[in-house]
Amino acid sequence: MIATGIFIFLISCKQKEVTTEYLIDSTIEIYKKELPKNIIFFRGKGNINIKDTKNFIFLDAKGLLKRNDENFLYLGVTNNEKLKYVGILSFKTGQGFACTFDNEGKLLSKKVVQTKLEESKPYYIYYEILKRKYPDYMNWKLFPIPKDSLK
Repeated sequence: MIATGIFIFLISCKQKEVTTEYLIDSTIEIYKKELPKNIIFFRGKGNINIKDTKNFIFLDAKGLLKRNDENFLYLGVTNNEKLKYVGILSFKTGQGFACTFDNEGKLLSKKVVQTKLEESKPYYIYYEILKRKYPDYMNWKLFPIPKDSLK
């Protein structure tokens, strides 16, 4: 009986592990009004080890192009000894949503930054989706996409 009580006490006192998925979900919750309902992230080298959850999924370039939805986001997560940083970039709005957490998962800061999008693989995927959805919007031939950027 005493051993069972000590075991339950030790389990309840165990420090909650702060996972990357928990930090991402927390960031999504903070910015849920500014983010799309169904969150789709571009799967890149920086987020290859993060698993899909009920709140978000990852798709590679082929999946995004097949889906033909320009509302996808890019996720960047940085962990160091003192801080954990989660950044979400919307190619549709050009806004970056950032949260900084301590090692226990406590929110230290949050900010929204209007960014100027630079050429990158997700940028070209976004551009190709717009080109497919809105072919008459502009003369797309004036600004070609590099051939290897959509692979």
